[in-house]
Amino acid sequence: FMLELKNITKIYKSQNNSLKALDDISLNFKDKEFVSILGPSGCGKTTLLNILGGLDSYNEGSLIIDDVDTKDYKEKDWDKYRNDNVGFVFQHFNLIGHLTVLKNVEVSLTLSGYSKKERKEKAIKALEKVGLLKHINKLPKHLSGGEKQRVAIARAIINEPKIILADEPTGALDSKTSVEILNILKDISSECLVVMVTHNQELAENYSTRIIKLLDGKIISDENKENYETNNTFKIMKKHKRMPFFTALSISFKNLKTKWTRTLLTTLAGSIGIIGVALVVSVANGVTNYIEDVQRVALGNYPITISSSVKSEPSVSIYDDLEEYPVDEKINIVMGESRYEHLNVIENEFFDYLDQVDSDLYTWINYNNKITLDILCMGDKTYRKVSTSYLQEMTEDIEIVSNDYDVLKGKIPEGKEEIALVVDSYNCIGATLLYYMGIDYDRESISFDELLEEEFKLITSDEFYLKVDGRYYKKGSSYYETLYNESKVTLKIVGILRAKKNATTEPYSSTFLYTKELTDYVYDKNINSPVVKEQMEYGLTKNVFTDSPFEEYVGLNYTESAQYQYEVLLRDLGAIKQRNRVYIYTKNFSDRLLVEEHIDNYNNPNSFVRISYSDYMKRITEEFSTFVDILGKVLIIFASISLLVSSIMIGIISYISVLERIKEIGILRSIGASRTDIGRIFVAETMIVGLLSGVFGIAGAFLLSNPIGNIVKKIIQDNASVTTGLSSFRIVQFEVEHLVIILIGSILLTVVAGILPTIYASFIKPIKALKNDES
Repeated sequence: FMLELKNITKIYKSQNNSLKALDDISLNFKDKEFVSILGPSGCGKTTLLNILGGLDSYNEGSLIIDDVDTKDYKEKDWDKYRNDNVGFVFQHFNLIGHLTVLKNVEVSLTLSGYSKKERKEKAIKALEKVGLLKHINKLPKHLSGGEKQRVAIARAIINEPKIILADEPTGALDSKTSVEILNILKDISSECLVVMVTHNQELAENYSTRIIKLLDGKIISDENKENYETNNTFKIMKKHKRMPFFTALSISFKNLKTKWTRTLLTTLAGSIGIIGVALVVSVANGVTNYIEDVQRVALGNYPITISSSVKSEPSVSIYDDLEEYPVDEKINIVMGESRYEHLNVIENEFFDYLDQVDSDLYTWINYNNKITLDILCMGDKTYRKVSTSYLQEMTEDIEIVSNDYDVLKGKIPEGKEEIALVVDSYNCIGATLLYYMGIDYDRESISFDELLEEEFKLITSDEFYLKVDGRYYKKGSSYYETLYNESKVTLKIVGILRAKKNATTEPYSSTFLYTKELTDYVYDKNINSPVVKEQMEYGLTKNVFTDSPFEEYVGLNYTESAQYQYEVLLRDLGAIKQRNRVYIYTKNFSDRLLVEEHIDNYNNPNSFVRISYSDYMKRITEEFSTFVDILGKVLIIFASISLLVSSIMIGIISYISVLERIKEIGILRSIGASRTDIGRIFVAETMIVGLLSGVFGIAGAFLLSNPIGNIVKKIIQDNASVTTGLSSFRIVQFEVEHLVIILIGSILLTVVAGILPTIYASFIKPIKALKNDES
């Protein structure tokens, strides 16, 4: 026998339980037969198939291949086994979308050392065998389901494997096509072993020479319908092969070509760093001073961001009674390390203190206010609860909104029942925003008038919560229609807003705005509702929803104090106004320093929150000032930042590419591609991106050098009194060797940037990759 399973057991383990997929399975397979494995879903059929194909491992027992126990097989042994001896046919075809039919069939031969001519000849022969010769240059998306499955079969047989494993090969096909596919597999079974997993007993009876039935991971029957002569001289082949790097380049190039728009944008993004390096080196002394002046003038466009975090109350550390670097052989289990004492809300004392800032020092202060809102909408005679994640409170200063936003239709909201939609500069909003607001999004556009007709109903706590037998419950969806019809507050969209072209600030983007009047109204209604009053009366002694006292909760990673749970409940009841972030906009840098000094002087020892602020523009300005007299270091910083940004962008895009191609990785691994082969593909892809980025970067530097030089010279002439010190400005012309170094550096940079995604891709298990949903 060529294949033998002895007492195979497979157990899938999760955090809380385990599932025995295969239970003490013992089977022998001949070198030429058509075996069908039948059984209900979850009985272990696919698991058995994956173990036979080396895609999945087993926990107990032995898989014997030509008298060799595979217990000691390493990853590379399974790769060779699959490439040389196993062909897979999947229910969902698993074709590589960016490769043609011919290339999909050829792909497994790239690991076998065949020349380009030999690969094409064998692929054409395989496609002719399944009747698809006329479709060889089509992409999979242009084929029918049956044609795709024929391609999958051609790919499976091209390497003349000893075993064909078919997982529900007719599951996605109609009955006529299923018969055609089964006839092909039947013919193939005269040359090799075919093992098919199926739910269709009729097809199995009509085409199989042997039927094995599984139930709950056990064999309940094994019926031989025909006797096939076996060739016991068959030996599993184990060749040492690697995917040629040129093939990896070809596969990567075809993938990038199918996504040419994104590839172009990626290479352009990557070239920014290269252009930056080329141009930075050609910039003279005074440019830094000029940029510093520009930055200082622009400070007013970026706010000081004040944020808060909750202080942890002093408590005994879990490590106090433990010895550091112990020698005893035990592991101490830690729970509840992160501690939540209070809800992260800045107290009113800080806002009172902030109000003391001289109003001449800032243009306006934007408070990030939140309150829990319960809102219902109606659509198609169905009622649903609206997600308030896309609702934002608008500043009370209407003049600020008028200065920075155009009213495209309607007006700026003023009362508690009025809300406005903010669109971006293209008059676009995300479908997600509409979806969560309960507005029909399944269309290309929506008119202003349609949006201005939308209505929502506000539900307060005294309406939403019901007391039964001494405990409160939140009314479910069956109450939504009644709540909607009986609501006393109707919210209407009254305006469509868009930031002005030259707006100095843009605090709101793609969101719905409501007024502070609504916040105050909801708070007043909720704070006086029976459920909130009763909860506040009980305090920590009783949760009105559970009828139990609040107690400290220790989870696996965090600890929640009773006080924190109590505050969270009040927040969810809309009885707490949340403020944990403030944005302060100033006119100039000196004003910022005074505002920040005021914040630094705030001290409230009784507060349970820490107040901190960040000023991104201040840090940039200080950096320029620090290095203003050191040209070399400034140039290095600019170049490093440019290259770092490019590297990060390329790394992120490489990771996205890996995520998009997980299915492709699984397909390649199933035909025997090793981890090294997968790594080569993604290294090749980053090299191509790096080469293109370098070419674009060098071209961009050449194109921009003269225009930028002329512009700077004009600035010097027109603003000599402002740009003192820039008279020595000059552009350095690059030599050929400089350009070669930049090009090589671009390639190396992208390879380094993509190294982590590449490693991740190469270590994805084939079985996991194949189970990944196709996008």
